[in-house]
Amino acid sequence: FAERVAQSPSSGKPSAAVAAAVKGMLSNPSKTAVGVIGAGTMGSGIALTFLRAGYSPVTLIDNNDKGLERGVALIQKLIQGDVAKRRLSPKAAQAMGAALVPSTDLAALGKCKFIVEAAFESLEIKKGIFAKLDAIAASDAYLCSNTSTLDIDAIASALSPARRPYCAGMHFFSPAHVMKLVEIVRGAETSGETLAVVSAVTKKVRKVGVTVGNCDGFVGNRMLNPYTSEMLFVVEGGGASVMQVDGAISKFGMAIGPFLMSDLAGNDIGYKISLARGLAKDPKTGLPGPNRREGMRWTDLGGDLVADLGRVGQKAGKGWYTYDKRVGKGRMPMPSSEVAALIASFTTKSSSPDKGRKLKNKEIVERLLYPLVNEGFKILEEGIARDPADIDVIYIYGYGWPVWRGGPMFWADNEVRLPTLLARLEEFHTRYPSDYYAPSKLLRTCVALDVGVQEYYSQGLHKGGEGKAKL
Repeated sequence: FAERVAQSPSSGKPSAAVAAAVKGMLSNPSKTAVGVIGAGTMGSGIALTFLRAGYSPVTLIDNNDKGLERGVALIQKLIQGDVAKRRLSPKAAQAMGAALVPSTDLAALGKCKFIVEAAFESLEIKKGIFAKLDAIAASDAYLCSNTSTLDIDAIASALSPARRPYCAGMHFFSPAHVMKLVEIVRGAETSGETLAVVSAVTKKVRKVGVTVGNCDGFVGNRMLNPYTSEMLFVVEGGGASVMQVDGAISKFGMAIGPFLMSDLAGNDIGYKISLARGLAKDPKTGLPGPNRREGMRWTDLGGDLVADLGRVGQKAGKGWYTYDKRVGKGRMPMPSSEVAALIASFTTKSSSPDKGRKLKNKEIVERLLYPLVNEGFKILEEGIARDPADIDVIYIYGYGWPVWRGGPMFWADNEVRLPTLLARLEEFHTRYPSDYYAPSKLLRTCVALDVGVQEYYSQGLHKGGEGKAKL
């Protein structure tokens, strides 16, 4: 039910023009040209997703010949894997392969009706690409960015004003050909037609699309930030080991724990983001980042893991865990004495109130997941998400949240209970003064009214509040 609500239009029956635009993208995919920019793992997965849905031609662009070759080889390997598993006939596989058009020339996208950019996560790189698309793409082409954190409005600013209504975020999750979720990000100038088309295309390629507002990290990754920050403080303070934190979260029901998740995604990604935000210490001088506020709760543990030890994750055979190609094909996480020594050096210098005590699994879950839920409340306050059920759908399909717990907002309403959540957040905020532990106004309102957050929305009590411009 929540999935149906999340994918339903927010403004009633579409106009004739919008309906026609949607029909134009869905009625004949075999003659509807799609472009994907970036032949890395993400871009290749997105291209395969459109091929599987019957779109043709699908033009895959990369400015590096070898990178393009690797992307094409990956797609062909996955197609042949579908044939071997009898999910696809040899004839259909051949047609799919013929529909893929690799190129290093961005001008090859000139006839594409729908373009998804999946280049490196850099605002300047993405703006440069969109500036070129402004001169290349058809005047009515829909231009989407697969950014996972960057400002869609800043990306759209590289386009001429007439094109900006055709621009939106289309945040696929990795691996894109497997994961079902797509966050559809509405920018300040994104038109209703574009949202309707992107939503319809998302459903056509067999994904679950949830429309969200534009902010740092959108919904899913923004909520993940306090979760991955607190995991570091828990181990730095000596209250638990890396394996215990992952074990507690896995026992709760998450698909994998946060440290293993970080290893799989690449620890260098978060480190580069913190450097770009001016928070991580300068690798040359060792000085704190210029945007790190005095008294700000911060740890360089994750940064030192990457910068000093080169433990970027499973792709390098070492991250928070060690990986050996001889064990479980290099995917089995094994404890690392080097990481244990690094953590111990931080614990010695730490002023954490956790020193000298060992945390139980229940408290580890509360420390990591309560601020995640609290961020969900703040997202609702700001109008970044339309409904608590939208957040639940995002976490179930994109982040491995246990289905039987119903999503983080449902869990807060029905298992944790909001008065308990509020009381524990206040306690944690006093003990561990991070902004993400400061209880949201919406949470306080729901507790004062003695209603759950879903009931608050179902009764329409949120109407007339903040955030209308976001969605």
